[in-house]
Amino acid sequence: MDKFDVTGIVLAGGKSSRMGEEKGLALFNGKPLVSYAVDTLKPLCGKLVISANNHQKKYEGYGCEVVKDQIKDIGPMGGLFTCIKRSSTRYNIVLSCDTPFVNTGLFNYLLDGIENFQAAIPVHNNGLVEPLCAVYSTNSIWNLQLTIEKRNYKLMDFLHEINHKKMEIHSNLPFYSDDLFVNINTKNDLTSHWTGKA
Repeated sequence: MDKFDVTGIVLAGGKSSRMGEEKGLALFNGKPLVSYAVDTLKPLCGKLVISANNHQKKYEGYGCEVVKDQIKDIGPMGGLFTCIKRSSTRYNIVLSCDTPFVNTGLFNYLLDGIENFQAAIPVHNNGLVEPLCAVYSTNSIWNLQLTIEKRNYKLMDFLHEINHKKMEIHSNLPFYSDDLFVNINTKNDLTSHWTGKA
């Protein structure tokens, strides 16, 4: 797939209440969390956007467009909606900044599998779904807007409204690691000894 038909969306905008500081800028193994997501997506995308509601100038230092949520206080769905609505490409890779072990191989796998679906969503560990580490077609924006208009801000409910493909992630895949989908949510997580790429 031509990377110029793919936009990368890094979700860094959040209240970070469990972290106690701006999550995307929190240091993990000496690097801000957002930098892991940027490094993962850059090889795959013609354009990269960071969704952030605070500290725009700092995020702009990564050479990406930084956008605030068009609709405030609706969680990650706000960033997803704003960025996909602005997208000029067919596909959008979405990656939350708090998953530093996600790698480029995962998204190559999802892009290869999305076909005519509106989204390709990784599933692992007997059914755990990762909607913030996925590929969405830009034509999913209308379903996303309708979901928001109903004041339903649950991503899993939005998935039920689109033609999505669940793609099983298992240990036989070459990019797999046990830590692949580990979330960094607290200050304790920042200092834990994970075995992934960080």
